[in-house]
Amino acid sequence: MSAAERVYRGSPPWLQTVLLNAHALRIERHRYGPRCSHALDALLEQDRWPAERLRALQDSRLRAIIRHAYAHSPWYRRTLDEAGVRPAMIRGIADLPLLPLLRRADVREHAAALATGGSRRGWLHGGTSGTTGSPLSLWYDRATCVMTNAVDLRQKRWAGVGPGEWIGVLLGRIVVPTDHERPPFWRTNAVQRQLWLSSFHMSPDTLPLYVEELRRRRIAVLEGYPSAIYTLARFLAQRGAVLPMKAVFTSSETLHGVQREVMERAFGCPVFDYYGLAERVVFATECEYHYKHIAEEYGHAEITDSAGRPVPDGQPGFLTGTSLHNTAMPMIRYVTSDITRIEPGTCPCGRTLRRMADVTTRAEDAVLRPDGRVIPPPALTHAFKPYPGILRSQLIQETATRVRVKVVADATFGAPEERGVVELLRERLGPDMAIEIEHVAEIPAGPGGKFRWVVSNVAHEGCMPPAGGP
Repeated sequence: MSAAERVYRGSPPWLQTVLLNAHALRIERHRYGPRCSHALDALLEQDRWPAERLRALQDSRLRAIIRHAYAHSPWYRRTLDEAGVRPAMIRGIADLPLLPLLRRADVREHAAALATGGSRRGWLHGGTSGTTGSPLSLWYDRATCVMTNAVDLRQKRWAGVGPGEWIGVLLGRIVVPTDHERPPFWRTNAVQRQLWLSSFHMSPDTLPLYVEELRRRRIAVLEGYPSAIYTLARFLAQRGAVLPMKAVFTSSETLHGVQREVMERAFGCPVFDYYGLAERVVFATECEYHYKHIAEEYGHAEITDSAGRPVPDGQPGFLTGTSLHNTAMPMIRYVTSDITRIEPGTCPCGRTLRRMADVTTRAEDAVLRPDGRVIPPPALTHAFKPYPGILRSQLIQETATRVRVKVVADATFGAPEERGVVELLRERLGPDMAIEIEHVAEIPAGPGGKFRWVVSNVAHEGCMPPAGGP
């Protein structure tokens, strides 16, 4: 835990709100403002451009990224030289198959060489653990941060959410220390007009307070993990209640059809699911017809086989993305483990951005705390992000009060790092949860080759309803 986080969590609620808004103001200045507004205006025009004009934009951006990567990234200079590729050979998107794939292991092992040299002014450091619990260290330049937020704002415009509308947020940040047992279980970000609701305090006893606060503030938009929002929706459905919203946005987990149905009934509005990656290479957002459109201006998406060969539209393959903006750590032909396909044809909405089928990713169990709170899996990945020595991990809930964490790690993951993981998990799972770290040589995949990062052996409703409906 950083010093800033310790100060925040040790502060009274009023001071936490001040600190949250101070942090939000820094984000506002760096990633929003006039630059973001101009980018949003352009995106709202470009999503109906003819396909040829969009491709020309991508080609231009790709040429610039390739030139920059070759000139400033030691990894790309060496890799392109070894492949016999010169930047002038890459004239556009059609030439991408000339380049080798960038794999997750490459990013883990060569992060420093992937990043470009020179000034890091305006760069933002980030990371991801993914569903394997194996973190990556990433860098983004300011343009990438601005474009990420502009694409996010565009999807909200598509859903009819205007500027300045308040949004209730249910994600994985610990905005309220998990050992707090009294309300409020939320904090207000007035800078960006967000009500940050804790995903770690949702239980049958506290959910009426969440509903009451959302009604009192007249929050008309929700955004968060499907499992967290579904927990709230299910609570309403069981009571035959409706909490009217204008739109609900979900991400970071698989959104199941039954979850969407329950949410739409409970909130009386459509649900818009979107797909994004911490690596900032692909962003896809739902239109009013609930097709996921790829943000072509943001990054280029290929569907490839395991060797990196593109597959025809309509056929499934691995989602492989190329950032068209990030000069800090260029991500070119970054292949993911997610499987999808490009939907052929045009969309009834009239937008020309290509459509992507729902991604086949790893649906996880949820973890049940001893006090009855259900913790979404993405909220637990934050405990692994600070430790790149973790090569693979799996969290197994064996009883209501015991969790075992299997870890495959390198030599940099020692006793202090192990204690750090336990501390961060205990913050999220509570002091009554016993947490055991088990070092293993490998963690095999399950039936059908699928890997589950979180496995629960405890009977509870979790993210999905039992058979028979909500």
